[in-house]
Amino acid sequence: MMDSLLAPDSLSMPGLVIRATILLSAALALAWLARKGSAGVRHLLWTMTFALLLGLPVLSLLAPSWDVPILPSPGSTAPQRPSPLMEAPAVDVARDARVTLAAPDTPLPKAGSAAVAVADPVSPPRSIPLALLLWGIGCTAALASLGVGAVRCARLVLAASPLRDPIALRQAEAVRRRLGIRSEVRLLVSPTATTPMTGGIWRPVVLLPTSSAGWSSERWSVVLTHEMTHVYRRDVLRQFMSRVAVAIYWIHPLTWLAARFAAVAREEACDEKVLALGTRPSDYATHLLALAADANTERPVLSLPMGQRAHPPLEKRILAILNAHPRHRSTVAAGLVAAAIGIAGMSAAVAHPVHTAQSDTVTALVETRIGDTGLGGAADEYIFGDVTSVAADRQGRIYVADRISPSVRAFGPDGEFMAWIGREGEGPGEFTWPVDILPAADGTLFVRGSRITTFATSASSAYPDSVADTWSIPPYANSESWRARLVDGAYYYPHYQNWIDGPSEYFYMKYGPEGLMPDTVHVPDLAGLSSQRTAYYRVGRRGGRMVHGLNSAPFAPHADWDMTGRGTIIMGDGETYRLYEFAQGGELLRTIDGPEVERRPVPRAERADSMRALEARIDSLPVPLEEVLHVAPEILRGEIPDSLPAFISIHVGASDRIWVERWPAEGMASSRHYDVLEYDGRYAGSLVVPAPLLADPPPFFGEDTIVGVVMDPTFEVHSVVSFRFRLPE
Repeated sequence: MMDSLLAPDSLSMPGLVIRATILLSAALALAWLARKGSAGVRHLLWTMTFALLLGLPVLSLLAPSWDVPILPSPGSTAPQRPSPLMEAPAVDVARDARVTLAAPDTPLPKAGSAAVAVADPVSPPRSIPLALLLWGIGCTAALASLGVGAVRCARLVLAASPLRDPIALRQAEAVRRRLGIRSEVRLLVSPTATTPMTGGIWRPVVLLPTSSAGWSSERWSVVLTHEMTHVYRRDVLRQFMSRVAVAIYWIHPLTWLAARFAAVAREEACDEKVLALGTRPSDYATHLLALAADANTERPVLSLPMGQRAHPPLEKRILAILNAHPRHRSTVAAGLVAAAIGIAGMSAAVAHPVHTAQSDTVTALVETRIGDTGLGGAADEYIFGDVTSVAADRQGRIYVADRISPSVRAFGPDGEFMAWIGREGEGPGEFTWPVDILPAADGTLFVRGSRITTFATSASSAYPDSVADTWSIPPYANSESWRARLVDGAYYYPHYQNWIDGPSEYFYMKYGPEGLMPDTVHVPDLAGLSSQRTAYYRVGRRGGRMVHGLNSAPFAPHADWDMTGRGTIIMGDGETYRLYEFAQGGELLRTIDGPEVERRPVPRAERADSMRALEARIDSLPVPLEEVLHVAPEILRGEIPDSLPAFISIHVGASDRIWVERWPAEGMASSRHYDVLEYDGRYAGSLVVPAPLLADPPPFFGEDTIVGVVMDPTFEVHSVVSFRFRLPE
């Protein structure tokens, strides 16, 4: 079943190409700066470049990420004022006023009578992406060519016979010792080789043509010194590494250019070494020309022919030898080049290209962080167990409710602990599981647990410290961490009823000083909201066990809502960027179209993570998936949406601003992105919160402050973070 859910994931080619471009560009710049220096230093540069190219995929996974903004966010262009289908009625925007909105002239459907249709998600493609296919074909062809060259080199070695000339053998041994080569080097005479060549990555071998029997002692000296220098420098291994890098990055033109420059630097470095050992430039050039004249065009082999006519061109090579000035490889220069290209390579590996925001997008600034793991001896006031609600009042004080250690704590705007509010217990001002905090405009603090307790600020206190009232609530009220709302002195708390076989109901329970009030506010059945029931499987004849995470497919759009300070409900279906405002009686008052944005595909990494989690969830079931009721049809069919939903969630903040959370741009998953709409529908800007705020409990949105909860990935403890922001004007 899960095999159909796991779509094949392709290699992230754009990121790898960008990293390779950074590295190759740095190498080309360094090579140009070192063009008049030692060829050995340049060859070291190219060797390290190809090694880093081969290691980029691994380094990119293991090294820490460094976000580098390079492009504007897709679809984040500054929108014009949205054109709502119906203009909002003129209303008074006083924060605590209850406003009855005038019904529009055009007849509108009642809530639930005209559900917004949600298109079936498109199944992910099952074929290999074309770009990956083309890359794979080119890479396979290049690696096959490399393999064929290795086979041809091996055949040349097998067909050759050991060199018997005692004088040449003594010369070779003398050169080997002079260069400090510790391994054995085999000298073979090949009937098919037309020029001397060096091969063998781990077991070096020098192949000599049969015509070598008539060489003079001087030519033997030049040839053996040249080939032994290749062995000493491990040039065959370097060539193999560059060929593999070209095979993997064949699609990148700079890779081919780097390979050509590396070949030039390799031969020039070898020539420098031969001349440094005492060979006269004129004699070396004469013998090299003679060997090149005798050489025929060979098919590619994994070896280094001495008399090759390309890479570099022989004429330029001869001129370089004749005009050579004594150059000694500087340890300092080599170290500087190695350090520079190493830094460039590591920077390319950890660089994570991300999209920058447009001018209408601002980033919130961290004002304070509250919380500790408890391992460093921190005070209990700063250690949280299970934060269920956060809020801030108009003075910037931060309130935190904790379920594990039942408490409400007050902190100053700077994060300094101020006081415990209430305590654990069953009496007045005490609670067993506080799940919601609601600061009122008059300074009163509402805390909901097994009852609703209001705390007032005494004359001698800077925070709510005394119990003003206690409202009873029914025992069946749920304890979810949802945002309550205060309207005309009444406390509205979201609740839901999830029937086993009937429709789900979402509504706000209304409380006052007398307790539960009869005016329940139902959330309209938009986009089949009532059919989104929790999945479960039967246990026995009448029992069942709930299964979370299977009633909705990953990345599938779903309806979300929040209540305004006027008592109306703002909601949307998640499929389209269109918001609906309903009166408490269910009448549709207006619609608001959000900024025009292009739907983005689901990021591959996030899709893969979600698929693995879904697979693990299904594998853990004690019954077959088909026996679980209310499983999302997309999961049963093995079809996951290709595109992200129009938005994730809706929140109503201070002054009834509407905060629409959208999926972050690729590469910015550790942040939260919000579009901000004024109550009348005007787009006020977008805000990036640079932290992975939890959705449960929901963040608190103030006039210029956001307070949210983050979880430490190592210790899984909660911290509270507050942010300051200023939207574009």
